[in-house]
Amino acid sequence: MTYRCGHTLQPLAHAFEQHEAFLIRVAFPCPACIAEISRRASLDTQAYVNMQQLSPGMAAFVIEVDQTHDEFGKLLAAIGYARRGRSRDELTPGIEVVGDDGCVWRKELWFATNTDPRHVVALIQHVKLEASWLGGYLSRGLAAVQYFAFPGEG
Repeated sequence: MTYRCGHTLQPLAHAFEQHEAFLIRVAFPCPACIAEISRRASLDTQAYVNMQQLSPGMAAFVIEVDQTHDEFGKLLAAIGYARRGRSRDELTPGIEVVGDDGCVWRKELWFATNTDPRHVVALIQHVKLEASWLGGYLSRGLAAVQYFAFPGEG
């Protein structure tokens, strides 16, 4: 099998076999090509991983991907990311926006604050797996995955 760009499909860790991106990735360019498009467009694409309180009884692990191009955006949309405004902090998630200015691709993994800790640990493992997968598509690799920071900081 090959990616849409024609490059050979790269093997993924066994843990990825249940991830939504495992099979759909063949419909898109490979990670190296997507990262190269970002480099050529002078985009510093980064992923931000945080936890946010969405309401008194609900929280979510949130991944926001900033400074993307159309090809990467299509892949993110296919695996459950949506366009939103940038989050400001743990209590201020991004709002719905009409245009692209100030937008990120955002994915939320919700859980009740009284959820069994084993479920929360499983969500953390899923978020770590997704962040490691995203790193392959970022021009600076895993160095472009930020934890406990928000888009636009620094």
